[in-house]
Amino acid sequence: MTTVIIAEKPSMARAIREGLGSAASRFEITNAFGHILEQAEPDAYLPDSVPKTARGKKVWRMEDLPILPAEWKKFPKRDAKDQLQKIGSLLKTADTVINAGDPDREGQLLIDEILEHFRYRGRVQRVWLKALDAENVRKAFAALDSNEKYRHLRDAAEARSQSDWVVGMNLSRAVTVKSGDLFPLGRVQTPTLALVVRRDLAIEHFIPRDYFEVFAQCQHANGAFLAKWEPKGTDGPGFDAEGRLIDRKLADAIAAKASGPGRVSRFESKEQKQAAPLPFSLSALQKVASARFGMSAQQVLDTCQSLYEKKITTYPRTDCRYLPEEQHSDAPRILRTLPVPDAIKGMLDTGRKHPAWNNARITAHNAIIPTGQSAAGLGGDEAKLFDLIWKSYVALFLPEYRYRSLSALVDLGGETWKATGRQDIDPGWKRLYGNTTLDEEDGDDEARAPLPVLQTGDAVHGQGGQAQAKQTKPPARFTDGSLIEAMSNIHKFVEEPVAKAKLKETSGLGTEATRASTIEGLIQRQYLQKKGKQLLSTAKGRALIAYLESQGLAEFADPATTARWEDLLSAVAEGRVPAEKLTAAVADTVRAAVAKLKQGTALASPAGGNKKAVTLPCPLCKGDATVRRLESKKKKGLFFWACSNQDAHPLLADDHGKPGEPFGTRQPDNRTYDKGPDCAHCQGAATQVRATSTGKPYYRCPSCSAAFWPDRDDPLKLGAEWPKQETASGSRSARAGKPRKRA
Repeated sequence: MTTVIIAEKPSMARAIREGLGSAASRFEITNAFGHILEQAEPDAYLPDSVPKTARGKKVWRMEDLPILPAEWKKFPKRDAKDQLQKIGSLLKTADTVINAGDPDREGQLLIDEILEHFRYRGRVQRVWLKALDAENVRKAFAALDSNEKYRHLRDAAEARSQSDWVVGMNLSRAVTVKSGDLFPLGRVQTPTLALVVRRDLAIEHFIPRDYFEVFAQCQHANGAFLAKWEPKGTDGPGFDAEGRLIDRKLADAIAAKASGPGRVSRFESKEQKQAAPLPFSLSALQKVASARFGMSAQQVLDTCQSLYEKKITTYPRTDCRYLPEEQHSDAPRILRTLPVPDAIKGMLDTGRKHPAWNNARITAHNAIIPTGQSAAGLGGDEAKLFDLIWKSYVALFLPEYRYRSLSALVDLGGETWKATGRQDIDPGWKRLYGNTTLDEEDGDDEARAPLPVLQTGDAVHGQGGQAQAKQTKPPARFTDGSLIEAMSNIHKFVEEPVAKAKLKETSGLGTEATRASTIEGLIQRQYLQKKGKQLLSTAKGRALIAYLESQGLAEFADPATTARWEDLLSAVAEGRVPAEKLTAAVADTVRAAVAKLKQGTALASPAGGNKKAVTLPCPLCKGDATVRRLESKKKKGLFFWACSNQDAHPLLADDHGKPGEPFGTRQPDNRTYDKGPDCAHCQGAATQVRATSTGKPYYRCPSCSAAFWPDRDDPLKLGAEWPKQETASGSRSARAGKPRKRA
């Protein structure tokens, strides 16, 4: 009997072998490739009476919705079947299994679901690998826990997967069938899209307002400074509802008073200290890297994952910016490996206890920090991000930045004027960054303006005033970094006070692990587009959000809805709420939404899209299916019709403005073929023995159209599968693939 370690991915398995050293020989170490099992497609839950497309898929129909599985099914991914079988073979002789999935809820599930697939009943332990360097691997294996302790994490991941399926599969099908065009929806992606759409509309509808700020040029014995007019009240004539001065004549009249003798009515000088910023969470790093380097959120995540797999930094998918107090003793070892400038080394104090060291603020993971492994040879994005990460760690052991905060009120010309400033005393940790401005620092230019040391009662002389004309500015366009920040702080976009207060304490839109892929998915689905660093909504994205709002389904575009569901997922992960509470709530919401869509209107063609698009019932599919008349992008004046059931049949020709015959219509293949081995993807379905145009035999599945070469050693068995190609609908089809030459 043996102990089997199942790692989440090959790189983690390698790190475990290297970290355990000679002790690794006591274990059978294998790995998954992320999720080896995946949720079944809707076809698995629909009755066989549903008509099938030419490709063997069941037709999308409104009458079959909502699809709410009573018992969920999972199937092995096509490209992971062999690895799954290898794991199954090891489990047959294992008396103990160690779950070495990533230290999060998805990592917990993807190993647990393998054990459930094989109905493994032996002892299961959990190793929690926050970093993959040798020392952290040894520490983690010295502190193994029972896997059952993490059961709630698995339940939360499963509930998340099922909820996403129910929302995505049902609403995507309902809106697509209703519109005649493909409109994928998602529990997280649609509210995220709504954030960008509403921001873009606010910018485009923004009307700039003129206002004025009045400054006095003051002269003191210790130097000159600017002071800003402080009105006694802003609710009278000359001010707008936000308290801005909008009367030019009043502004000029105030400026005219800024001459002659005056006095300092109050002066305050306070010494302030500022500790170094907290080390990075993933979203904090994505924000800074977007602003400084123009990196996308996905680029940052992928780069951090690479640094983690190279054992250079700790686990990247973390929402925490704090560190365990027991790791403070690792500082001397880690600092020795970092490229700290000689001028800074003398300032380091490994006994310094920055507020970042706080066990009470630790979640499932700690902040991203260096592990102490060599980072030699890094280049490109890896070097950029590692520079941010190691400096954020080193800064924790440097003195605080000390400065003097200055504030003065001046009586001049019968008016009150205010000046603020700052005088540096000791740069402290800022020396590490030189002249580089940290993107997280306060950018208040007025507070940093020069202001001499004054005393209350000092005389000043007004040397004239100036009314500066200004305009209100629209909100900034979203970038990857600012959208990630918005998703992390979704309470800022909720107006209802009670919900806003609750969400501020608890919720975000999506998780650190999923936000980057959500943004990338919106771009791939042509809901968002990139313009430099900016993220802009497309006509298609705007049309979807407007449609949901018009159909009374704005809750699916409301970030607060998804944030509340994310709260429930967190509660499930902590064992405070059963998973069924979330999945039942999501199912009820989707059931009601589908009922509204069945009764509602169709989604009109997006503004700015194909202006000549006409929608009619599909003459082939009947029922809810529709076809749209579209103009070819390659040949102007050539029209065709596309069906909302995208795989049901080929595109239809245009017959004088009406749907015509399908393109490439072929007579049915009535030939008979010899039976081959069972298809690798369709249980119990035999393949057919066919031949290529050059006479080479191969196997074709009549159900899923997958094609295979015969096995080299045993031609009566399936060999290599033909490569898949992207179809126009975005699905991957072996049927469309051409056989690759055999070596």
